[in-house]
Amino acid sequence: MALELVGGAVLGTVVGELFKAVSNLGERAISFNPVLKDIRSKLNAIFPLVKQIDELNDYLDYPKEETEKLRDLMDEGRRLLLQCGDVKLGDLNYLKKPFYTKRLRELDTALRSFMDILMLQMARDQKKNMKMMNQMMEIICRLDNRGGSSKPMDLFVPPCLVPQLREETVGLEKPVKELKVKLFKNGVQMLVVTAPGGCGKTTLALKFCHDKEVKDIFQEKIFFVAVSRKPDLKLILKDIIESLRGIQLPDLQSDERAFCYLEMWLKQTSVNRPVLIVLDDVWNGRESEVLLDNLFQLPCCKVLVTSRFYFPRFSESHYLEPLNRENAIQLFRRAASLDKGISKLPDDETVEKIIGGCKRLPLALKVIGRSLSRKPTSVWKVTGRNLARSGSIFDSDNELLECLQSSLDVLDDNMVTKQSFMDLGSFHEDQRIPASTFIDMCTVLYKLDESEAMVILDELSSRSLVNYVTTRKYGYDDDFYEEYSFTQHDILRDLAIHLMNMEPIEQRKRLILDINENDLPKWWVDQEKHPSYANLISITTDERFSASWPDMEAPEVEVLILNLQSRTYNLPGFIKRMNKLKVLVITYFGSFLTEVTSEDNQLLDCLTSLERIRFERFSVSIFSNPNPKPLINLQKISFFMCKFGQTFMDVSTPISDLLPNLLEISVDFCNNLSSVPNRLCEIVSLQKLSITNCHGLSSLPEDVGKLINLKNLRLRSCIHLEEFPESTTKLRELVLLDISNCLGLAKLPEKIGELHNLEKLDMRHCSSLRKLPLSIGNLKKVKFLCDREVGEWLKKVAPRLAKQVKVQEEEANLEWLGF
Repeated sequence: MALELVGGAVLGTVVGELFKAVSNLGERAISFNPVLKDIRSKLNAIFPLVKQIDELNDYLDYPKEETEKLRDLMDEGRRLLLQCGDVKLGDLNYLKKPFYTKRLRELDTALRSFMDILMLQMARDQKKNMKMMNQMMEIICRLDNRGGSSKPMDLFVPPCLVPQLREETVGLEKPVKELKVKLFKNGVQMLVVTAPGGCGKTTLALKFCHDKEVKDIFQEKIFFVAVSRKPDLKLILKDIIESLRGIQLPDLQSDERAFCYLEMWLKQTSVNRPVLIVLDDVWNGRESEVLLDNLFQLPCCKVLVTSRFYFPRFSESHYLEPLNRENAIQLFRRAASLDKGISKLPDDETVEKIIGGCKRLPLALKVIGRSLSRKPTSVWKVTGRNLARSGSIFDSDNELLECLQSSLDVLDDNMVTKQSFMDLGSFHEDQRIPASTFIDMCTVLYKLDESEAMVILDELSSRSLVNYVTTRKYGYDDDFYEEYSFTQHDILRDLAIHLMNMEPIEQRKRLILDINENDLPKWWVDQEKHPSYANLISITTDERFSASWPDMEAPEVEVLILNLQSRTYNLPGFIKRMNKLKVLVITYFGSFLTEVTSEDNQLLDCLTSLERIRFERFSVSIFSNPNPKPLINLQKISFFMCKFGQTFMDVSTPISDLLPNLLEISVDFCNNLSSVPNRLCEIVSLQKLSITNCHGLSSLPEDVGKLINLKNLRLRSCIHLEEFPESTTKLRELVLLDISNCLGLAKLPEKIGELHNLEKLDMRHCSSLRKLPLSIGNLKKVKFLCDREVGEWLKKVAPRLAKQVKVQEEEANLEWLGF
């Protein structure tokens, strides 16, 4: 088995002993400092890898002989270091310095080779385990004789999938042909497409990827990467390697090693077929230059880059011209719904002014066009007149911002919609925004309910101010919005921030801080306590952030959004004084999980006004203080891709006293959740419990029936959940039960017919559910959503239920995983 003990030591211990030996030498081996520095660097890189293997020792098959080789190498290294410690200037042993230096160099080389082998070994083990899991899923599908697909389930989704084109394009056929001619030319490895923001560079790149000739050449070896203005090189390269190999990798320890691994994989992958890498939205800067410089030298690889900037060092370039007049009019007509006869076409002069004012740029044409749809002619004329004043030559993003700003003027009739658009600037660039988070913000800032907030989001989408991304093909599902998210073009985000920055800091309703490394805003550093009367504060930091937080007074803030990229993060102390804070959203944008701490572990104790909390991608412990204060106003907690520790177990106070008014808990894609703590059933106020896509969940608490006010219970896609406790039938207020895609669920409670208020039971794709309880016929109000065979069985067993059965097949939409 993996990581067999060798002399009582696992990998991490063995490596740690050599690292300790290097550290203990100190000044005794000062004459060997250069080579010791290299060895220490290698050990720093190896230690996280072996630590991860130690943590995954039930899954990785690291052979005993390799472990013994490692131990021998570490023992030899320790003996060598002890000998080096005796080499002193003026001593006879000093004559042996060249000999020991050579030996240390050999140790350094051996460590580097071991690190390479270690990465390959881990990649092989993960590949083997993924293959085994796919084979298991294939067997499960074959055993399912209820009409299920025999195709095995994909357990790993490559992070660099090419997104689908969401709408028909206009005027890109010629540019695609020109790109093919330039990029397919012999000797050309990289082609940079340049144009200002909003010209359609990303759409052109997608159109290129979906072109038949391009797909025939590269087939499945096309990878699409959104880079943005603050690229994380290790994460980008890791995503490309994972997409190439179809396996997950541990964190890569340096940019240099990441490029080496990518080159190695490319040499293996591109033997029979070349690889196409598309880097979208590359900004000017050192990281971008390093990324392009290294990719430019890779073998058997074509690279297509889209950017607002020129990179003359890197081979060919292609300037994307604005649409010609005919195509611009066609796109504008489509956006304004003129082709469908919904809007009446105004005079040609007005249309020409609008087209000219939009600079014939696709983004501006779509946004302005949709903002004018169904509007009276007078609004068209005013818009045309205002756009004409800005001139006809596009030479900066500021002009585009001014152009797009006119699309917000028509939102003045609905100030909440306009203010909501401005709020979206608080989210991280080029990342999906959960619809549920948007709802949380609108609930607090504008006193809207969920349906009203979604109407606002639909309005923004209809005007091309946001783009929907969903994991389901159908519309909103019973007010469940966790599977819906959206993205926003970075130019539109810039528009929101541009408008916000026009106001003095003290008067801003929103304070958006993008912190690059430790470069804090000057106004914040210069003043010890800078007052902000904003209702919404957003703080974004990158992976290099390690600064101490300056103080801040924010007495009016109601929504705080923290966008993180560092593996460990210390929360600002000034959050404790945000006495009116009602919504807290903390999101980590790395591959793995981050750990969030506060100075005294009593942060939540001070935020007694909190109503909604959302945590995304980090290790969670709600109550780290054994005697916390009650969060008397908390109504909703959401977890996405989190890891749970002892969330409730270490707290002596009854959970019902700590969370007396909690109405909703949402847990999504939290795979280490194997069971729900029984103490959660003390929260009798709970009305909605959603545990979805938690593949480790195998059971529900026996006391789940104590949740007497529960109305919605969703357990969608918990594939290892096997059965319900019988106490489930005590949930007499239950209106909705969703067990769709629970592949391992074998039976329902015998007395499920006692849930007389149940209105909807979704049991699609429950392939192990061979028999339904007879009492299910007592559910007179329920609407059944099920697969075809289950529906036919229900109609035969209980004919009177025929009108209540709806057969609905559904396929998941995996496009959102690209984000």
